[in-house]
Amino acid sequence: MRDFVKPLVKGGMSLLLLFVPFLSFSQSPEVKNVQLTERNDTLSITYDIEKCQRREQLDVSVMVNLESGKQIRPRAVTGDVGLIPCGKGKGKQILWDLNRDQVFINEKITVDIDAIPLGIPERFVSRGRALWMSALVPGLGISKLNKGGAHWLLAIATYGAAAGSAVFYFLADDTYSSYLAETDIDKRNALYDKTENQSMVSDVLLYTAGAVWLGNMIWTLVQPNKTKQAKGLTVGGTYDPVVGTPVFAVKYRF
Repeated sequence: MRDFVKPLVKGGMSLLLLFVPFLSFSQSPEVKNVQLTERNDTLSITYDIEKCQRREQLDVSVMVNLESGKQIRPRAVTGDVGLIPCGKGKGKQILWDLNRDQVFINEKITVDIDAIPLGIPERFVSRGRALWMSALVPGLGISKLNKGGAHWLLAIATYGAAAGSAVFYFLADDTYSSYLAETDIDKRNALYDKTENQSMVSDVLLYTAGAVWLGNMIWTLVQPNKTKQAKGLTVGGTYDPVVGTPVFAVKYRF
């Protein structure tokens, strides 16, 4: 491991950046390949994140450590900081506006980036998306709206009935061909009755598949969407790790 010190000039003072090849910590996910670049009074901090899932939410905060022992928590930061999705985890960037924070540094610094995993957020499923899912796979849209359940049994019932209808349709067709080729009157009558029965079973199964599919669509349409956040007024507070101050929030969902 090697350190690289690059002098930069800011307002007549020397800003020294200490480049650390990587920064990691025991907690997963891991922050690596931290690099610092200063241009036009803006400090660019790039980093990668490893060992995290694509849809996982992270709470990313930055702490600047001066060689003298003092610590600075940047406030005027933008980019991949605060609440962010892991995404691909590569090529993350934070921009720190030194002028806005009125920060003047003339000593070596290191940067600590902390990424706290918050888990994978619940994915919202719209009513239209659920209807499309249920149209293709009966019960799937209902399961998505209900956040689980054995509604996939509707798909088995629908496709099973449709497959049975097709089987009896082809059986009836084969039996009817035998009926046309038969010359014995008693056998012809028996084959005709068998054709009628097989055709009736095929129709019943087809109507059953259609009824289950239609009921599945109606159920999807009226099923409460448990993936949707509740409406109304919510009041709460939290601590912003970037700004370094408590935050009070009032939200209303329509």
